[in-house]
Amino acid sequence: MVLKLIFTIALLVAVAIFSGFNLDNRCNIWLFGKVFENAPIFMTILVSFAAGILVTLPAVFFKRERKLTPEQARAMAERLEQEQKKQLDKQLARQRKLEEAKAKAQKVFEKKPPLDKNDSSKDSQSAKEPEAAQEQK
Repeated sequence: MVLKLIFTIALLVAVAIFSGFNLDNRCNIWLFGKVFENAPIFMTILVSFAAGILVTLPAVFFKRERKLTPEQARAMAERLEQEQKKQLDKQLARQRKLEEAKAKAQKVFEKKPPLDKNDSSKDSQSAKEPEAAQEQK
């Protein structure tokens, strides 16, 4: 985390320095009632960036770790267990529904077997046989 922060700061400093190559751009800056006229843009960018870093760094380096009491730790562990049980119950319910659907599909399949191409040709042959038998008579 700290390395990412340092890399980001270095990258932004490089961007600010490259923007400083265009020194002809100037602007007026109002700062707490005083107006600075014809201030270079790159100086404005660097100062605002440095102010942002100074405000952010204490929050990053002096971050307090939250200490849990034993009761809080137990309560958190219980909540996690309950959430895991709920997720497991949902998964089991989905699995049961899937198995029921498979069983229903199997029953339907057993009642009505699918027609093959061979079956349809047998039906047409059996229809032709009585006609041939009548012609022979």
